[in-house]
This record gives sequence, C-alpha cells and structure tokens, in this order.
Amino acid sequence: MPIQPNMLERFAFFTLNAAPTPMLDLAGALGFQALSTAVHLNLFETLQERPSTLPELTQTLNCQERGLNHLLKALGSLGYVMEKNGRFHNTPMTEKWFTDGTMLDLNNAITCWDAFLRDLWPHAPDLIQSGERPYNFYAYTESQPGLSHAHQQMMSGNANLNAPDVVQRVKLPAGPTRLLDVGGGHGVYSVHFCQANPNLQATILDSKIALETAVQHVSANDLSKRITLQPADIWQVEWGTEYDLILLFNFIHHYDLETNIKLLQKAHAALKPGGQVAIFDQIESKQFGSAIKGLLRLISLMYYLFADGRIFSRDELNQMLGAAHFQDIQFYTTPKWAGQSLVTAVK
Repeated sequence: MPIQPNMLERFAFFTLNAAPTPMLDLAGALGFQALSTAVHLNLFETLQERPSTLPELTQTLNCQERGLNHLLKALGSLGYVMEKNGRFHNTPMTEKWFTDGTMLDLNNAITCWDAFLRDLWPHAPDLIQSGERPYNFYAYTESQPGLSHAHQQMMSGNANLNAPDVVQRVKLPAGPTRLLDVGGGHGVYSVHFCQANPNLQATILDSKIALETAVQHVSANDLSKRITLQPADIWQVEWGTEYDLILLFNFIHHYDLETNIKLLQKAHAALKPGGQVAIFDQIESKQFGSAIKGLLRLISLMYYLFADGRIFSRDELNQMLGAAHFQDIQFYTTPKWAGQSLVTAVK
C-alpha cells in the first residue's frame, strides 16, 4: 500500500510544503517495483502455504539471503508482510487481495503493468507532443505471449468485485430474456447475470483471443448452454435484434463522443422496445474525495496514452444517450466502485 505519512510528516509535506512531497510519488514507483518483485518470486503464495524464517525462504525461493532480507523489510514497511517470532507472514491485506483468489486478480495486474510500464509508457512524451501512437493497444496485448489473458484476468477480478451490486441494480423482465455483452471478453458479467436470472440467455461479442478467457469462466460455471461466445469485430458484424439488455461495460472510454453515439445507435437498433442499455465505466461526477478524483484523472491519462480514450462526464453521457434516442436515463454509483458508475437507459 502507499507509504502512509504520520501526522507530523503530513503537516511537513502537505501543509508547510517544507518537505519534498514529490518524493512520495517516487516512493510509489519503488513500492510497485518491490511488489512486482515479490509477485515474480511467488513470495506471497509461499508464505500463504507456510510462514517461514529468512533462511527457509532463501532456500525455498532459491534467493540470495541478503537481497531477500532487503525485499522483506521493504514489503514490511508497505504493509504486505510482517514478522512474528522470527517467521514472516502475509498480512491480512495481502491475504485478501493477493492470495484469496476470489477478489481482485492482482497477480495478473502486476504482470500487465510490468509490460505497460516497460513497453508503452516510455512513449508518453512523444505521444503527447505528436498525438501519434506507435502501437495499437489490443494488437500489442495480443502479440505478447500470455499478456491478453493476463489483461482479461485483471479485468475479470474487478468485474467479480463489482458484479453482484451491478446485477442487483439492473432489473430484467420476468420470463425468457436475452442479453448481449458487447466487448465482454472475460465473460464474468454475463456469468453473474445468468446466475441471477435463470431464464436469461447471453451472447458475448468480442475478439477471438479475448474470448479465450471467457471460455474458462463460462465452462467453470457450467453455463456453456446459456452463454454463446461470438468472436467478431463489433463494428463489422450485425448484432441481431430483440435483446432485452445490452451491456457496454468498460467500453465507451475507448472512443470519442461521436463514435460512442454511433455505438449507442447500434445498441438501440438491437434492443426490443422497452429494452435497456447498461454502461459501467469511470464517469466524472461528484466523487467521494480527492483520492478518487485524482485516480480518475490518472486513469483518463492512461486511456489517452494507451488507446486515445478518455473518461466522460454525466452531461456527456446524457448527450450521447439522448442522441441515440434512449430515454429514462439513470445513474448509480457507490464508494465501493471507486469512481465507476452504472448508467441505464431504455429504448
């Protein structure tokens, strides 16, 4: 976790400006590198199996003791490990977010960000000057062995965390219903919607390589007869008609306002009268504090650098949905979603 200044340090850093506050950002970069190193060494999984002494860890992980000791001390200062009676243990934070397996998939997130920081972020100065990207983000992830799957797994962890609340807020009609999940690669949202609605049939539309992750999630939940995977370019294929619900989750930030209107018009044409489009994404609005606001600004910069994307405001969502002839636009958010919002609208 980020280094937490005490009250005196906060006063010196943030109130008096007497200490070099930018050093905290540099410390964050060092913290990520320490965390990445721990993940690549399988340190947390090893400690989950058995709390160990430094000599035991040195042997198990095939490490040099002096270097491993430095790493453990650094991770201890960040709250990831703790030492009790000579043995190192994972902290409750590490157990919940790294080794539990039912929440976020932060191990795959580390894999992704190692690659992004190495290959994509160094282009940022030139890109901001020229506006030209020397890569296509999704072509890049698909070209790196295992990276597309790691990216989908990173996104699926976030989906598993948010899906129960999202599904509860989207009301479907009784009886047989049809869902189209556009760009739903990992398949997690379709799985959750089908589990909550026994009469629902779903189709996930995405690239072939993205759907490789969906195959695993759909099969693991025994939903292969109710969820159809359709590999295709969403702009080149007809979506069909008479859907009750279309999901555009973590999707609109890839495009500009005019392109999103075309996307929503395509969704409008595929819905039956009374059907809904649901959008789940980072949306600028009244947020829950400076940390969330700052996070959204950083994410918006990332979307621009990686894919010429951006975060939209509520007013812009209303504009886009109105231009596509949707009505009854509703916004939902909660602090648990960390700046993300659910938007529903009706045909």
